[in-house]
Amino acid sequence: MSHMWHTPVAHWGREVPVCLGFSRVCGGEELAWHLRVYQNKTGCGTQMTVPVCWRSRTHGDKSKEWEAITMKYAVLSGNERFEIREGELKSNGCAVLQVTHVGVCGTDTSYWHEGERYRGVVIGHEYSGVVVAPGTNRALKPGDRVAGYTQNVFQEPCGHCEACLAGDWDHCTNRRVFTWKGGELGHPGAYSQYTTWFPHSLVKLPDNVTNEEGAMAEPFAVGLHAIQVSQVKPNDRVLILGGGIIGMSCAEWARTFGASEITVSELNPQKREIIRGYQVADHVVAADAPDLEQQLLDISGGGYDLLIDCVGVPSAFNTGLRALKPEFYMRATAVGLPHAQFPLDYERLVLKQVLLRGSKGHNFDEFKTVINAMASGRISVKKYISRRIKLEEVQAGFEAMKAARGLDTKVIIETQ
Repeated sequence: MSHMWHTPVAHWGREVPVCLGFSRVCGGEELAWHLRVYQNKTGCGTQMTVPVCWRSRTHGDKSKEWEAITMKYAVLSGNERFEIREGELKSNGCAVLQVTHVGVCGTDTSYWHEGERYRGVVIGHEYSGVVVAPGTNRALKPGDRVAGYTQNVFQEPCGHCEACLAGDWDHCTNRRVFTWKGGELGHPGAYSQYTTWFPHSLVKLPDNVTNEEGAMAEPFAVGLHAIQVSQVKPNDRVLILGGGIIGMSCAEWARTFGASEITVSELNPQKREIIRGYQVADHVVAADAPDLEQQLLDISGGGYDLLIDCVGVPSAFNTGLRALKPEFYMRATAVGLPHAQFPLDYERLVLKQVLLRGSKGHNFDEFKTVINAMASGRISVKKYISRRIKLEEVQAGFEAMKAARGLDTKVIIETQ
C-alpha cells in the first residue's frame, strides 16, 4: 500500500505539489530517492532541498532526471529485522555521496527494535563518504571525503529564520517535519552504499582525519554541545552519569575545556572496566552502589561543580544532585531522555540553587569544530570503536550488539 504526503513548495518560482516519502512508496521495491533544489527568496543565498518523488503520480519534469546508481541498502522489514536489497538512487540538484562508514546510534537500535512500525525505512545519520556529485556546494568536488551534518535529518529547515541564519538549523522556527507512519523519519538514511544529502550540510574531512573518524563526528558534537551548554570551566569537578558514547564524548570535551576531575557513573560492571581502559575519567564508579552518594562526596572532596546526565534515570539524577557542592550555583545538564515520568528532587534543586539546563543535539559550527579537533589531536575518537560490521552483515551485527547488553560503545558499519 502506498503512503504519500503532498505539500506545495517553491519550485522555480511557482507552487507545485510534491511527494514526501520513501523509495518503498515512490518506486515499490526499488530504492529511488529524488530531490529537487529550490532557491529561497530571502537574499541570503541558502540552497534548500525537498524530496521529490518523480515516479509518483505528481507533477514533475521527468526530462530532468539524472542517471541512476545501482546499490545495496539495508531496510527495516519487521521488528528486529533488516533486509539487504538492491535498488536505484537518483538525485536532481542534491549532493550525491558514496557512503563509506556509518555509525550506529542508540536511536537506530530503537528503530530496529520497533522495525514493524518503521517497515521500509532506511536509517542511519552518523556517516561519512566520498562526493560523487556536489550539487550546489561549489566548495566541494567529486572525490572529496566528507562527513554529513544530519542534525536536521528529520525536518526541512527554512533557511531564513534567526536560527537558520546562525547555522542552528535544528532549531528552525519554521521547520516542517516529514512524517512516515507516525514516526519522525523524513529523509532516507545512510545504511546504504550511496545516499543524497543537503549540499551545504557536508563538511570536507582534513587529510589526517579518516572516514571512520568522520562518521563519529555527530556523537562528539552532541558531547561538545552539552559541555558548552554546561559552561565547563578550568578546574571544574565533573560527574557524568552513563558510560555510553555520549558520556564518553562529554568526558573528552570536559577534559579539553579544563576540568580537573572527571567521574563516570556506570551500571554495567564490564562496561566500567572498558571505560577505565579509555583513560578519560579519573574515577569510574558503580551506579548501583548502596553508598554511591557518600562515595561521590568522598571522591570529589565534598561535591562536584557540574552534573551531566546522559542516561535519563530519575534515581541516578537525584543522587547526582545530592553529590553537587553545597555552594551556590552548581550546574546540572540533562542530555539523556527519560523513558517515563521523572520525579525530581526539587528541594535539593532549590536549596543548592542548581542551574539546570537541557542539552539537545548540536549545531553546524559544533560539528565542524569536532572535525577540526580530530585533525589537531585535541580529541581522540577511534579508541571508542568497539565493533565493525559490513553492510551485508548488519542484521547479525545488531543481534550481536543486543547480546552484548550495552558493552559496545560505538559500532561502525562499513558500507563498501
